[in-house]
Amino acid sequence: MNYNDVTHQEQDPSVLLDTAEETEVDALRKQLAALEEKNKELENLLNQNPYTGLPIRRVFDREYERLIQRSDATFGVAILRLDAAYERIKNTRDRNKILLFQTTRRLLSVAGNNVYQSDRVDEFILLLHASSNGDVAHQIAAEITEVVAERHEGPANDISFGCHIGIALYENGSTDRAEVIGNADIALEEAVRTRSSWHIYTPELGAGYRRKMLIEKMLTGAVRSGFEQFRILYQPFVDRDGRICGSEALIRWNPPDLGSIGPGAFIPIAEETGDIRFIGQWILYNSCRRLAQWHAQGYTNLYVSVNVAPTQFAQDDLVERVVGILDSLKLPGSCLKLELTEGAIMVKPEEAVTKMHALRERGIRISVDDFGTGYSSLSYLQRLPIDTLKIDRSFIDDVDTNPENQEIVRAIISMAHNLHLETLAEGVEREGQLQFLWNEGCEFIQGFYFSKPVSEHTFTNYLRSGSVLPQPNTPGDSPMLAGPVL
Repeated sequence: MNYNDVTHQEQDPSVLLDTAEETEVDALRKQLAALEEKNKELENLLNQNPYTGLPIRRVFDREYERLIQRSDATFGVAILRLDAAYERIKNTRDRNKILLFQTTRRLLSVAGNNVYQSDRVDEFILLLHASSNGDVAHQIAAEITEVVAERHEGPANDISFGCHIGIALYENGSTDRAEVIGNADIALEEAVRTRSSWHIYTPELGAGYRRKMLIEKMLTGAVRSGFEQFRILYQPFVDRDGRICGSEALIRWNPPDLGSIGPGAFIPIAEETGDIRFIGQWILYNSCRRLAQWHAQGYTNLYVSVNVAPTQFAQDDLVERVVGILDSLKLPGSCLKLELTEGAIMVKPEEAVTKMHALRERGIRISVDDFGTGYSSLSYLQRLPIDTLKIDRSFIDDVDTNPENQEIVRAIISMAHNLHLETLAEGVEREGQLQFLWNEGCEFIQGFYFSKPVSEHTFTNYLRSGSVLPQPNTPGDSPMLAGPVL
C-alpha cells in the first residue's frame, strides 16, 4: 500500500470543499425555512386581533378587493356592534376576554371564516357572500342576532347582551370599498338610533344621513358665529277667562341655502354634539331679557316658559346659570317656568329632585312637558316639586271625538288636581277640543286656536291690545279671545 496515496486522498482539498459547501447550503436552507415560518407566524399575529383571534381590518380590505375582481360579484357587507348591555360590563377585564372569545365563536358558526375584527374591539365586519338581495341579508342578520343574544357559558353565565347590525349590499361596479363600508356604517347608526337589531342601507337613508351631517356642520357654525341665524318666537298661554298669562319661548333657525329648519330637526342633533348647552343658554337669557322689557312696560304678571333639554338639565351648574340670568336682569324667579320632559327627570331621578328643589327655592316654577308619553308613576310624581302638568298634543289631537283619549285626558286632569297641580293643554286647534278641556277643568290652553308662535313684536301687540286676534283664513283660527292681560 502506498501510504502517500492514502494520505493524499484524505487531504484532497476539493473533496473537503464540496462537503463543506453542502453542509453550509443545508444549514442556510434550514435557516431560511425557519425564518419563513417565523415570518408567517409574525404576519398571522400582526393580522389577528389578540382578543378574538379574528383577522383584522386590512385583511378584510384585501379580501374585498379580491372579490370585486369577479365580473359577477354580488355580496353584502355587515358591520356588527355589541349593544349597550355589553357596554355596561366591558370593563370587567377577565370576563370581557371570555365574552369576546365566545361571541367570536358564535359569529364564526353562522358566517364561517367571513368574520373580521373592526378597529373597535366591540365591532365586527362580516362578508355576506350569499347576500345578493335584502331577503337573504335579513335571514342572515336574524340568525346572527339570535346567536349573539344567547346567554353565555361559565364563568360568565350570568351575562347576555345583543347587537346592532348595519348592512350594505354590493352590486358589481356600483360602489367602492370605502362607500360600501360607509353605507353599512350609516345603516348601523340607524339601527342603534331606532334600537332595532339590524338595518339595511337604502339611498333614502343615505340622503337623510348626509342631510343630518350637513345640518350638524351648519348648526355648529351658526352657534359659533353668534346666533345671528336664530330667533325666538312666543306662543301665548291663555287662561279660562281668555287672558294671556304667559308664553312659551320657541327657537327657530333659518340657515342660508337650507330654508327654515324646525327645532325637531336640529335640537336632537344639538344634543348629540353638545351645542345644546350654548343654544339653551342663549334661549334662556334672551327670552328672560325680553320678558324684563315687557315687565318694564307694565306687564309684571307675565311669565315665560323655557324648554330645558335633558343634557342641559344634567349640567352640574344649571341652577347657578338660571339664577345668575334672573339676578342679572333683576327678575323674580316666579316669572320663569322651566319645562322638563319625564325622560330628563328619570335619567338620574334623585339628582333631578334635588336640582328641582333648588330651583323652586328661588321661586322658579317647573312644568312636566309632554305628560302621559313617558313613564312617571303616580307615587313618584308625588315626590316631584312641580307646578304644572303639560298634556301632550297626541292626546289633544282628537280629544273632542275619541272616547279613549277623553278618558286619558280626564284622568290626567283629575290626578293633577288631586296633587294640587295646574294643567296646560298644548296643540289646541278646534273649539270642540277647547270646550272639552274647559269642561274637565284644564286651567290653561296653548295652540293655534288662539295663536301660532309669533315674533316678539306681534306678541307685544297682543299685550297692548289685551287680546289674541286670530289671523284670517288660517287653519285653527277662532274669533275667540278678547280678554285682558294678566
